[in-house]
Amino acid sequence: MTSLSSIKRGYVDCRFGQVHFFETNNSGDVDPAQSTVYCMHATAYSGQTFLPLMEAMRARRHVIALDTPGYGSSDAPPSEIDIAGYAEAMAEAIQAIEARKPNGAKPADILGFHTGVSIGAEMAVLYPKLVRKLVLIGIPFFMGEDKVAWRKKLVHTTQLTESFEQFHARWDYFVTNRAPGLSLSRGFDNFVDELRSYPRDWWAHKALFDYLPEERFPFVQAPVQIINPTGSLAEFSRNAAALFKNVSVVELPQVKGPPFDFAPDILASEMEKFLTAI
Repeated sequence: MTSLSSIKRGYVDCRFGQVHFFETNNSGDVDPAQSTVYCMHATAYSGQTFLPLMEAMRARRHVIALDTPGYGSSDAPPSEIDIAGYAEAMAEAIQAIEARKPNGAKPADILGFHTGVSIGAEMAVLYPKLVRKLVLIGIPFFMGEDKVAWRKKLVHTTQLTESFEQFHARWDYFVTNRAPGLSLSRGFDNFVDELRSYPRDWWAHKALFDYLPEERFPFVQAPVQIINPTGSLAEFSRNAAALFKNVSVVELPQVKGPPFDFAPDILASEMEKFLTAI
């Protein structure tokens, strides 16, 4: 359980309005010379996904989990945008946060999860001086029939109606049929995250499937760590590794289910090895 005193909240401006973020309330042991870790979440969730990991890293790292524009408590764009648009907005938010630091701005370390993988990678391409290192978990690298099938599953327009029936299937997915071992409160939090972005909850998924990682990932210059727990994206993540110039893959077959809820200490340990390596 993440203690309320260990996490702070804040807002910063970007081109689409305000971006909300969670931030570790660090102990005095954190080296101010270290880069901050910025976390990019999956669709249609929020930065709260990373709270257990933030608690696990808090003693040694300054960690910030951003809500993507249109998700969590961040303002939404006026209309659909592409992955580059999300990356530009997140870069603006990171630059604004870094500008506030008393010791001066530094390049950022980026953790991307699912949709956040493409946003983080594109940010590294567009802003190579901003991104120091990339940690990627759950890479949605779909090709051919796989891409068609996953797009059909995840990209579907929604429209707000007066009937609660529209939410029954999502309640079953997030709460009734949640991953074994995931708490009721976490399942409910995930359900509420999607409700907050409804009916534009699908926008970032559409951007994700319009994005071409096979063309963009090879331009990433930053060192990349792929952490690969067991799950539906494990093989896709292995395939994506070949697209990066400087990459290491950490296989975690023992980690099953939502990784940030079930194995935050393991993830924190693997990330720390990578982030501190020269």
